[in-house]
Amino acid sequence: MGGLNARVAYKHRNHDLTAAAGAAAVPPMPAADRDIGRNTLLAANYDVGVARADAAYGVDKGTNGAPLPNNGNPYGGVRPTASTDSRDMLLGVSVPFGVMTLMASYIRKDDRTAYNQDAHQWGVGLSHALSRRTSLYTAYARIRNKRGAGYTVGNNTEPGSGDSAFNLGVRHVF
Repeated sequence: MGGLNARVAYKHRNHDLTAAAGAAAVPPMPAADRDIGRNTLLAANYDVGVARADAAYGVDKGTNGAPLPNNGNPYGGVRPTASTDSRDMLLGVSVPFGVMTLMASYIRKDDRTAYNQDAHQWGVGLSHALSRRTSLYTAYARIRNKRGAGYTVGNNTEPGSGDSAFNLGVRHVF
C-alpha cells in the first residue's frame, strides 16, 4: 500500500506590460500594467492497493492565472476570453489489473468572472505495461464549454483544437 501523498504549489507572477520605447501601444495602454497572476494548487492521491484515488483543487487569479491553452479561436464566433478568476477541481481514479491500468477523471472549471465561462471535462484511458519502464496507452476525453468558453482537449505536447480528443501512444520512463 502506498498510502496518502499530498502536495501544495503556489505561483506568483508579475505581468509588467509596457509599450516598447518610441512605439505606440495598440490598443493604447497605460505606462505599465502591473497585474499579478497567482495560482494555488492542492493535490492529493490515496493508494489502497486495488485502486488509487486522485483529487486536486486550484485557485487561479489575475492575468494569465488560467490562460487558454489554444490561443486561436477553435470554435469560431466570438473569441473566448481567458479567466482571471477561477476555481478548478479534479477527481480521478486508477485501477490496476494485471499489466493493465484503467483510468478515469473528471475536471470542472468554475469561472468566477462576469463572463461565467465554466467548463467540465471527463476522460477515460487504458495503459498496458510492456515492462517496468515502458507502456502503451490510449485515452479519450471530452470537454463541455459553457457561455462561450474556449477550452480545448489536448495533452502534454499539444494544446488541442476541439472539444474531444483521442490519444494513442508509447510511454517510456528514463
